[in-house]
Amino acid sequence: MRPFSDPRLSRLLASMGFALAVLWAPAAVNASCVIVEPEAWKTADVVLVGTVTSVANNDRWAQVAVEEVWRGPDQPAEVVVKGGGADPGMMTSVDRTYDVGVRYLFTLTVAGEDLTDSACSGTTDAESADIDRIRPADARVVSSPGATDDGPDLGGLIGPLLVVATIGGLLLTTVLLARRRES
Repeated sequence: MRPFSDPRLSRLLASMGFALAVLWAPAAVNASCVIVEPEAWKTADVVLVGTVTSVANNDRWAQVAVEEVWRGPDQPAEVVVKGGGADPGMMTSVDRTYDVGVRYLFTLTVAGEDLTDSACSGTTDAESADIDRIRPADARVVSSPGATDDGPDLGGLIGPLLVVATIGGLLLTTVLLARRRES
């Protein structure tokens, strides 16, 4: 009797072979990053510090209030960072998601008019990045929307001016009424 002539033994060996093939097959990975650059903020197209104010597209697009620009062109006070594809239904293995209210050190790529990010970029929350230590000397502070540097902020004087005007108005009325009674 030959060793593989028994049909039950052949089926058993074939089943074991398939089971081993499944075990040896490469497993799927969560992201296809080779290595995340630990100091990506030194080489990224755009590096900025900002806080996520809202998210869209399954938390992959972030509306960001920009505080500082470390690298790249000047940015407006608010930008959209796309950590996933332009198509809301499309997902990739390197999509990044954001949390509202979290302050990040963003290391971004410029793709056309978009600021793009990925799970491989090196973007991290600002607290863990020790940004005070690594902030470059030429970091630029971004003004909030509507803020100008055209002179002193007079907005804080409105309250005291209203109090003075009210008291002055009451005094003037009192004086005018007193003169009218005398006449």
